[in-house]
Amino acid sequence: MQTTSRNILLDILKVIAAILIICVHCKFLFEYTKVGHHVTSNGIFRIPIPFFFTINGFFLYTVFQNDRMKFWVKRVGLLYLIWMLIFSYFWILPVYEEPLKIIPTALFGFTHLWYLAALFLGGILLYQLRKLSNTVLIVLALLLYLTGYTIQILSNFNVFTEPAVIVKILDFQPIHRNFLFFALPFLSIGYVMRRSNFHLKLKKTQVSILLVFSILLLITESLTNYYINPGAIFNMSISFLGLGPILLITAFSFKVNSNFNSKLLSSYSIALYLVHPLVLVLIYQFFNLDSITLTLVTVLLSGILSYLLILLNKKIKYIL
Repeated sequence: MQTTSRNILLDILKVIAAILIICVHCKFLFEYTKVGHHVTSNGIFRIPIPFFFTINGFFLYTVFQNDRMKFWVKRVGLLYLIWMLIFSYFWILPVYEEPLKIIPTALFGFTHLWYLAALFLGGILLYQLRKLSNTVLIVLALLLYLTGYTIQILSNFNVFTEPAVIVKILDFQPIHRNFLFFALPFLSIGYVMRRSNFHLKLKKTQVSILLVFSILLLITESLTNYYINPGAIFNMSISFLGLGPILLITAFSFKVNSNFNSKLLSSYSIALYLVHPLVLVLIYQFFNLDSITLTLVTVLLSGILSYLLILLNKKIKYIL
C-alpha cells in the first residue's frame, strides 16, 4: 500500500517544478516564438506554484494531527524573514527615501518570496478552518480561487478604465496573488486530499487520463488567453485547479522506489527556488544572453549555489 511518506518521484517532480519557475523568470523562448513563450511562461511553467501549495496542504494535515503548528509557523516565518533580509538590498535601497513604499513589499514579499508570505498566512488560516467538513473546505477553496482569478481577469482585460484608483488596485498583483485567493485554496485541496485519502482512491489509468486531460486543458486555456490578450501575465489559470492536485496524486500513483536521498532532492527544490534570482542578477550584470542560454546557465549556477546552501544549512538552520 502507498503511504504519505516521502518518495523519490514526488521530490523529482518538485525539482522539475523549481526548474520550470526558473524558466519563467528567464523568459524562456521569448526571442524565438511568442506563442511558445506564452504557452510555457504564462501556462505550463506556472503550474509549480499551485503544485507546491497543494503539497504543503497535504503535509499540513500531519502537522495539525501531531500538534506541530507552532514549529511549522516558526520554520516558515524564519525562512521568510531570513530570505527577505538576504534580498533586502533589492527592495529597501531603491525606496529608502520613501519608507511607506517598503510596507507592501514587507507584507507581500519581494518578487518570488511572495510564495513564503502567502504560505505562512494561508497555513495559519487553514489551521483555523481545519475542523470544517471536506465539502465546505473545497467549496470555499473554489470560491476564493475563482474570486482571485476574476480580479486577475478584470485587470488583464482592462474591464475598468476609471476611476484610476480602482484600476491601480486591480493592477496590483498581490491583490489576487496572495494567501487568501491563491495559497489557501490549494492548501485546502491538499489538506482535504490527505484527510480523505483521496490520493489512494484512483487507479493508475484514471490518474494518467486526468493528467493528460489537465495538461491539454491548460495548453488550450493558455492559447486562448494569448489570442485574446497576448501581452497579459496570467499567474492564475482555471486549469490549475485540476492539474495542481493531479500532479501530487501522480507522485503517489506512480511511486519510484530508490535508495537515493529524496530529502536531498527536496532541499534542492527549495534552494533552487530561493536562490535563482540572485544568480539572475549576477548574470545580468555581466552578460546579455538569449533566453535559452540564460535558462541553462541560471539552472547550472543555481544548482551549484544550491548545493553550497544545503551544506551551509547543516550548520545554520532555517535557511532552507
